[in-house]
Amino acid sequence: MYLNILKRDLKRKKTMNVILLIFVILSAMFMASSVNNILAVTSGLDSFFEKADMADYYVLALDNDGKEIKESLDEADCVTDYRREEILVTTGKNIEVNGKRLNDLSKAALFMSVENTELNYYSPDNELITEVKPGTAYVSGPFGKDNNLEIGDKFTLIIGEKEREFEYLGRMKDALLGSDFMGNPRVVMNEEDYEYLCSDEDAKYYKGGVYYIDTTDVATVEAVISDQKGILFPGDDSLIRTTYIMSMIVAALLLIVGIFLIIISFVVLKYTIGFTISEEFREIGVMKAIGMKNSSIRALYLAKYFAITLVGSLIGFVASMPFSDLMLKSVSASMYIESENSIFVAALCSVAVIVITLLFSWSSTRKIKKLSAIDAVRNGQTGERFKKKSLMKLSKSKLGSNAFLAVNDITSSKKKYSIVTVIFAMLMLLIMILANTANTLNSDKLLFLLGCTESDAYITLSDETRRAVNPEVDSQQAIANIVSDVEEKLKENDMPGTVHVEAMYNTTVICDGKKTGVMFQHCPDTKASDYTYSEGVAPENENEIALSYLIAEKLEVGVGDTVALLVDGKETDCIVTALFQTFNQLGSVCRLHEDFDVSKLELSSLFGFQVDFDDELSKTEVEERIEQLKEIFDTKQVFNGSDFVKDCTGAADTIRSVKNLVLLITLIIVVLIAVLMERSFISAEKSEIALMKAIGFSNKSIIWHHTLRFAIVAFIASAIAAILCMPLTKLAMDPVMGVMGAVGGVGYEIVPFEIFLLYPAIVVVVTIIAAFFTSIYTNTIKSSDASNIE
Repeated sequence: MYLNILKRDLKRKKTMNVILLIFVILSAMFMASSVNNILAVTSGLDSFFEKADMADYYVLALDNDGKEIKESLDEADCVTDYRREEILVTTGKNIEVNGKRLNDLSKAALFMSVENTELNYYSPDNELITEVKPGTAYVSGPFGKDNNLEIGDKFTLIIGEKEREFEYLGRMKDALLGSDFMGNPRVVMNEEDYEYLCSDEDAKYYKGGVYYIDTTDVATVEAVISDQKGILFPGDDSLIRTTYIMSMIVAALLLIVGIFLIIISFVVLKYTIGFTISEEFREIGVMKAIGMKNSSIRALYLAKYFAITLVGSLIGFVASMPFSDLMLKSVSASMYIESENSIFVAALCSVAVIVITLLFSWSSTRKIKKLSAIDAVRNGQTGERFKKKSLMKLSKSKLGSNAFLAVNDITSSKKKYSIVTVIFAMLMLLIMILANTANTLNSDKLLFLLGCTESDAYITLSDETRRAVNPEVDSQQAIANIVSDVEEKLKENDMPGTVHVEAMYNTTVICDGKKTGVMFQHCPDTKASDYTYSEGVAPENENEIALSYLIAEKLEVGVGDTVALLVDGKETDCIVTALFQTFNQLGSVCRLHEDFDVSKLELSSLFGFQVDFDDELSKTEVEERIEQLKEIFDTKQVFNGSDFVKDCTGAADTIRSVKNLVLLITLIIVVLIAVLMERSFISAEKSEIALMKAIGFSNKSIIWHHTLRFAIVAFIASAIAAILCMPLTKLAMDPVMGVMGAVGGVGYEIVPFEIFLLYPAIVVVVTIIAAFFTSIYTNTIKSSDASNIE
């Protein structure tokens, strides 16, 4: 009996059942794939680090033979073991693709021999790299993607007068430098090719090492390393793991989308069940009249939704496999993930969707208990109503007939239309939150998190920076020369201006007898008061410093405390006057006063050279000059403030891609909801529509009346989403910003046109189109149907 009733019901309500099936498929697919991805990334990262034989602490240094660093590590009791890979630390000018030097490469590139590897590196096929043929090379990071290189393409490496062409073997999986966040290309080649490049006299200026240090006390190792020369990058295991944060964020965002879809599916399911029960009052009354129990009738409905959920979950389970692979494609390109797709996890999620849906369905059929056999006689009505159905009166309304009927319908059935409003608002909020985040990561609002002042232009000069950080040169004089050269070029090209640059210095900080290495930011051409601080006041004297929250927590100090900086073997007491948040080194950078003597500190790196033009220019004129500067310095690495933030964070494009995916899914759901609800309304209002036709309403008028209802609901949902988008953006994204170093949250960039006009307009237009074409179905209803309840 159940099977026959089920077949008839599925045939009778094809549209509603198909839409409900689609929601179940999407829910199961997103839940299975996103949970799978999160498990793959989190557990896969641990497995990847273990297989790669990672250490506790890492150092990248320009140290030639590394004799001094090795001696210091040998003397440190806390160091149980260390390994060193010999490398050449180069820039984009040492790499040529398609006959053009990569002057646009903003990060250092590393050349090394496969014979010198101390880490386990893997090929794109997850094979351990133990041999590289002459004339071929693997490259880690997004190098291939950024330069449109396919496996088999050619590129050239150049050191001084020596150059050699290589065949690109694909993206190497490098646990230390392979994440998109790090972005430093590491080229692994044959020993013969490496020795050939090193045979040039200039190679001695590029010689360096990567150290993998096993230790029982990371803080002591930081102190030991901070005393050394030529340190380009120091970091512990937790810092390196954090560089894979964007992969985790994408997986988490997709999981949130999956949860939203499940919530929406349940809301739709509850409405569908409620509508079905209200429509089938006669059948339910008859079943009760012949003696069927409530539980039996509820089980009958449950059989239908079990069938839909079972089929939907199976399809969603199968679809989650390729979808999960698609979402993991960028992650698996940089990580060795043993089990990219767990069938067991996907199956478990699909079963969970079935169980939760059935429990929800059983709960939603409680309304059956209230119906009795007499309801079949009364046509499902009790005839009792003790309050007004609507606050509106036709006699006092200035609206047209269609507008009045649309508004009156919404105010008369608040519960019914509020379901659609909530769903549309939730979907728009998802898009708005992601758009706000992407816009913020591409906004000059975050310049303060990079420890930079506002300037007209920012120029990344990688080759000049590499020469300045060489421990064998006077770094202060080198910086002054670069700044002078840039200012001279500006003057020669009729765009005079001043130039300054933020420098990073690694030194030892002593607090309560403990030593630790800390990176400090310093610029002699600006004032400490030009920067943003969250607590305290800006350093006003050379013996005053500001600490990031992460370093302050690590040192267990606060505003007013005193720490000692070890400079040239001597301790210099400094007072902590302020705390601030920063993206630099994922929150691990502090600031020195501009008068602090940094001549005896080791220069670690330089930021973009900041240009402030002497004359006042409009935004358009500044952009025109930026384009000129790109030609003058032969590099695309010339930015305005917002583009400089985007380049430094490297996260805006990822968030924007996820937002575009969510926007597409949202529009699909909007269409499904509009079609489902409109078909439900038409079915429930069949007699009313017939009566309207009987008294003279045209088909066109009825169609626009039905369409206008959804337009009003979509507009209200847009207003609600616009009001809630800011607080919910902070709630959802502040933890993500905190991981990147902005522990106190940020002020999000709102693009009014995009948030308050573009996305709402897209949703409203799509809703109107879907509702309009669905409401054409009212043409099948005739005026004679007014008295027919079948």
